[in-house]
Amino acid sequence: MSIGALNLAACSGDTATIPTNGTVPLQFTYWGSTVRAQLTNNVVQLYQKGRPHTQISAQLIDFASYWPKLATQVSGGGAPDLLQMDMRYVDLYVKKGLLLNLSRFTPQSIDLHDFNPVLLSQGKVKNTIYGIPLGANFSGIFYDQTMLEKANVPLPAQVHDWTWDQYVEYSLAIARALGPGVYGSDDASGNILFLEIFVRQRGKELYTSDGRRGFAKQDIQDWLTYWINMRKIGACIPPNISGDLNNSTNPLIAGKVAITFQPSNTIKSYQSSTPHTIGMYIAPTTAGLKDPGTYLKASQLVSASATTKYYSEAVSFINFLLNDTSAIKVLGIERGIPGSARAQNLLKPALSASDLTQLNLVDQISAMSRPKVVLDPPGAGEVESLLAFVNQGLLYGKLTIAEAAENFVTQTDKILERVIA
Repeated sequence: MSIGALNLAACSGDTATIPTNGTVPLQFTYWGSTVRAQLTNNVVQLYQKGRPHTQISAQLIDFASYWPKLATQVSGGGAPDLLQMDMRYVDLYVKKGLLLNLSRFTPQSIDLHDFNPVLLSQGKVKNTIYGIPLGANFSGIFYDQTMLEKANVPLPAQVHDWTWDQYVEYSLAIARALGPGVYGSDDASGNILFLEIFVRQRGKELYTSDGRRGFAKQDIQDWLTYWINMRKIGACIPPNISGDLNNSTNPLIAGKVAITFQPSNTIKSYQSSTPHTIGMYIAPTTAGLKDPGTYLKASQLVSASATTKYYSEAVSFINFLLNDTSAIKVLGIERGIPGSARAQNLLKPALSASDLTQLNLVDQISAMSRPKVVLDPPGAGEVESLLAFVNQGLLYGKLTIAEAAENFVTQTDKILERVIA
């Protein structure tokens, strides 16, 4: 169900009457893994222990179902009080009046005094906070260290030595060393997170500041051609094998590839799914260009519904997630590196080797990358789905590269023009 027709007013400013039984009910909806579910339930219990008058119902939804289900809840007048938000949907939800203005509650109720300002800006619309990052991550690669050691193909020593051209040879060397049925690389051709990095390496953004397309058809053709060549030489997993996994198991976990492309904060979930050691690295760069494209981004944001009856309690829980010492330690960095300097310092002594790697890479990326300053426009979620759909047509021979690129560019323009209008 679409939320396009909805325009909901923000809360009036007067908190709702507490129910006669004295308990305030809050619904918190989020997506993620079973690891995230356990950590979230633990922190909810911790919050309720000190605030017995608040009862929080935390609902986990898989990412593919999250946005359609949230749209249905909103359209039916049952929006959750608290919701996990993504950068690609913030502007859309704000334009429809669906998110609570959190700037009203800072700094009195929500303490953000030491929060990374670049990260915080990713939850703002017209300099007003509508979502606060629960963590920072980056789009990078996960690699199976056990497989790389078996193939005797070590990673480059320096991130600047890692280019897309070299990645072809690197992945092919892994595939040849490990034998039939195993490939060096997962296929990222339909993944908009990595298309974005590729486009940014060319000095562009996916979108302009006025919500239009920021890339050219040639950029898309070059991206799709790269992955066709990877598949053609056997360096990348073919669609018939990845398709057999039915999207339920990542090819890395299934032992079909040595490298996959993922948001950095999901490494804990990946590591829990395999006895092999999983490491991470940044995505390859474009030869001859200095911009790595990768940037520090909000992994997820926490927002409140504009129609919540209990916004004071909702805001209190948001502040608890961000600033309570016990909550910070319970959540760790599963949702990404915290934006608060104090939270990072609290967590460092107990971080695992892989977590410290993530933190160090986040620091490197912060130092060398160009920040993302253009918020994804309404329609960005549709463009993400469009890339995956067009890429499927290319994978199975229904479209040529030229047709796929033309289709993607034309339909992207139509989506963005529609939401602007």
